[in-house]
Amino acid sequence: MASQPNDPELYYERHIFCCVNVRPDGHPRGCCSARGSVDLRNYLKAKAKDMGLKKLRVNQSGCMERCELGPTMVIYPEAVWYTYGSTDDVDEILERHIIGGETVERLRLDVDQRVPKPKVKQELKLRVTDVSDQTPAIRRFELCPANGGELPAFEAGAHIDVVTGCGRRSFSLANDPSERDRYVLGVLRETDGRGGSAWMFDVVGAGDTLTVMPPLNNFPLDPDASEHLLIAGGIGITPILAMGHALKAEGAKRTLHYCTKSVIETAFLEEVKEVFGDNVVFHHDGGDPAKGIKLDQVLGNHADGAHLYICGPSGLLEAVRSASAHWPEGSVHFELFAPSARPTPPPNEAFEIVLSRRKTTLEVPTDKSILQVVREHGLEVDSSCEDGICSTCRTRLLGGVAEHRDDVLSDSEKAENSAVMICISRAKAGEKLILDL
Repeated sequence: MASQPNDPELYYERHIFCCVNVRPDGHPRGCCSARGSVDLRNYLKAKAKDMGLKKLRVNQSGCMERCELGPTMVIYPEAVWYTYGSTDDVDEILERHIIGGETVERLRLDVDQRVPKPKVKQELKLRVTDVSDQTPAIRRFELCPANGGELPAFEAGAHIDVVTGCGRRSFSLANDPSERDRYVLGVLRETDGRGGSAWMFDVVGAGDTLTVMPPLNNFPLDPDASEHLLIAGGIGITPILAMGHALKAEGAKRTLHYCTKSVIETAFLEEVKEVFGDNVVFHHDGGDPAKGIKLDQVLGNHADGAHLYICGPSGLLEAVRSASAHWPEGSVHFELFAPSARPTPPPNEAFEIVLSRRKTTLEVPTDKSILQVVREHGLEVDSSCEDGICSTCRTRLLGGVAEHRDDVLSDSEKAENSAVMICISRAKAGEKLILDL
């Protein structure tokens, strides 16, 4: 596709029409607006203005009858249609199509296309450049691009999924987020886990190549916090250490309480000291929680604008959440390595789901999850933990009321009912779920 000439006779050289159509809540087809098109269109318009694209007009449109492929846009005079779902997609369309004059093939819609194309899995091939023991049970792995170049950027708190001999397993990134040449993992060998950590210990060595999914962050720092209080237990130091790097670079106010059984069982000890300096307090409890962090003292007073971040064993996490119950909603953040103690859910009932992008209705029986059912019908959906703690299978919910059984969504997000973890959650009795699939 050739770039349009800079013709002074043309008032606008290009028009972008973005569908922002709204259908009633729960409509089985959904709509572009329900899939985020309004915010994306507003971002597109603002970004085009910032880029100085004066002969480009960004318009909003009503339904363009490609709902199952949305959010959609069409660019004239080329008449090229795109599906887009993120600000990164918008940036690429502006840079490559509007400025560079080339079609963004990965986002382009075919003329006769009716359903989304299968997603191309993003996989990284990373070489293990270093393996070292941090403690008798925790090992450090350094991963670098197998063929050179930069790694995808990550934010503090992020994790990657590693394809192990036991399936995909999530591991938090511990290094400085400003680094683009390596990912650093800390892995605790779990004797009663699902085998992923044991595989990393027993099989993986320096020089090996691993298949890894790009970083995902369910545990981000709050950019508006006035100060940051961090609590780590054992292997929970991994995402907290990355947070420390980011906060140090920002000059942000921060305090870390790091609890382990003993000095010899304290992973990343010297790096923690270097990153946090005088802002870290070590607690060595010998395995007796009563001798660990005095949570009533640490969490008793909430400073205005302060945010709390917790990562570690479930016992520590539950104790911290209980002791911080008086903190304002939204100021306490945590990441789980295993499901927390959940109330016993009601017995499973069969229910229906609508795959809105495929105009298909399926039944989920009592003995299967939504994830299992959609996979049985040929739809590939990413997952990792399949226990409601990693958010890999998070799916937009366009209609119906879910019975949320996960540990990822906050109480307010569950009340909002706009997303569901399809590995574990179900429909409330009598409800049909309309999924953005």
